[in-house]
Amino acid sequence: MSSSSSSTTARPVYKAFQQEPPNLDSKRRIPVTPAVLRSIFASSRSPHEERSISRIAFFRFAGFLISCIGISFAAARNRSIRNTAALLGVV
Repeated sequence: MSSSSSSTTARPVYKAFQQEPPNLDSKRRIPVTPAVLRSIFASSRSPHEERSISRIAFFRFAGFLISCIGISFAAARNRSIRNTAALLGVV
């Protein structure tokens, strides 16, 4: 009889690699979005408090936008005055 032997390299087997990853569908997780966070905080306030906070936030945001537009117009106006003065050789 002829015996043929093949050479195999021994590889260490780690149990961590043999385990399958946990099934993510079995654990339903609610994604944390800004809407979820807002609903958590809103549930701790009365509707009147929530309306008041929303109103304050809206007016602060509107004030921020108006100030940005005003600064942009002032910068554009200054730039045109400087360019005109430079053309005349004043600056």
